[in-house]
Amino acid sequence: MAIIVILIYSFSALMRNWLKVEKRQGFFSQYHVNKKHGKIDWTIRIIFVVLIFFLLILSGRGQVEDGETGWYMWFHPSYLLFGLIIVTECLRAFMEWKYAENKRAYIVTLSELGFGIILIVSMFMTDFWGLF
Repeated sequence: MAIIVILIYSFSALMRNWLKVEKRQGFFSQYHVNKKHGKIDWTIRIIFVVLIFFLLILSGRGQVEDGETGWYMWFHPSYLLFGLIIVTECLRAFMEWKYAENKRAYIVTLSELGFGIILIVSMFMTDFWGLF
């Protein structure tokens, strides 16, 4: 896990330095470009949390019957959590592109998102790079 954090932090620092974009407050900070961004972001988060709880209830009830699974098993809560991260980061990039003082901030956000997706997908496809 430390390797992942170091890779993401190093990539972020490199991109911010290269594009001359100021650093955000913290790793898990609630950075909103403006109030409109904050309202939209929290609306999306609440919708995803409700969907995740709904699917957890459905998946708990819908145990495998007759060898078939329900349609909702394709929407596993972990997939929705991954989708939440993608949607909120794309929203952040759009708001940075539209409203931020430094217009290059959205490039950093999109590159961090792309790097994170590549990192996570490669970890799962290679069984955590052969470590496990």
